[in-house]
Parts: sequence; structure tokens; C-alpha cells
Amino acid sequence: MRTHTGARIPPSLSKEPPPMLIALTLLAAAVVGFGLEWLNVPGGLIIGGMVGAAVVTLAGGVEDLSLPRPLVTGAYVVLGAQIGTSITREFIGDLGRVAIGAVLSAAMFIALGLAVAWLLGVLGIAPEGSILATSPGALTVMSAAAEQQGTGPQVAVFHLVRLVLVILSLPLLIRLSTQAG
Repeated sequence: MRTHTGARIPPSLSKEPPPMLIALTLLAAAVVGFGLEWLNVPGGLIIGGMVGAAVVTLAGGVEDLSLPRPLVTGAYVVLGAQIGTSITREFIGDLGRVAIGAVLSAAMFIALGLAVAWLLGVLGIAPEGSILATSPGALTVMSAAAEQQGTGPQVAVFHLVRLVLVILSLPLLIRLSTQAG
């Protein structure tokens, strides 16, 4: 871990963050997350959790703060379980009907994401984890995948910006599509 001035904290002191800092980080993440959820902000829990934790990290002057691995692993298991519980027989039955469109759409988005990642690299502005950052996917899933590969924050920002822009542009796009049809 490092302090906000860049000074390294001795390894003996940086193995585990102080329990109070972990508690404060989780509390801030929960307060901001639930606050945004209460305000009906789409993705409020995860966006607020990120913002609340970032505020504590930045205000506390400690960089490289990591939550305990068992806590993070448990969160991934719960997230995976939540996604898994949405798989129903009806969902499986509908797969055949939408599979061709879904595969075509996914292939196009993956190709576009790879092209954007390549372009960012050529321009010298590619973030760490650029392929994950420009790939299609849900903010939570892509951020979790990036975190496991050690590129979490930059990938999360890419998906957060995409999500916010989609949410802000949807009313206009829906209005335009209904007028055109």
C-alpha cells in the first residue's frame, strides 16, 4: 500500500488494511449505493458502491486499498448466484427463438470492441485491460472479470461511462424510434 504522497507503507503493515478502514469503506459504499437506489438511479447500488468506496480511499490518503480476498470472493459467488437464479425453463425455451440474433449481435459488438481497443492502442490512449473495457457486457460482470485480472478500475470506468450514456440517451432514442415507426 502507498500513502497519498506516494510513500510506501512497510509490507508488515500493508498486508491487511485496518478493520476500521474496511468497515468505513463498506459503510460509505452502502450509504451512497442505497442513496442512489432510493433516488431510482439505474445501477445505483453498484455505482454508489464504487463512488462511496472511492471517496473513502481518496479521502483517507491510502492507495491500493484492497478488501479482504474472502469478502471479495464471497461477493463474486453471490453475484454469480444472482445471475444463475435468473435462468429459468422459460428463459431456456426462448433461447432458440432469439439465439441467431443474439449470436449475430454479440459477434458484431465483440468485433467493434476489438476494433475500438485496437484504435485506442494505436492512438496511445488504451487503458489497461482495453479489450475488457471495450467489450460488451454488464458493468458488474465486466468489472468483476477485470478485477480478477487486475485491471478493475479502468475497465469499470469504461463500462460506467457507457452505462450512463446509454441511460441518458434512451428517452431520446425511444422517442425518435417511435416517431420513425
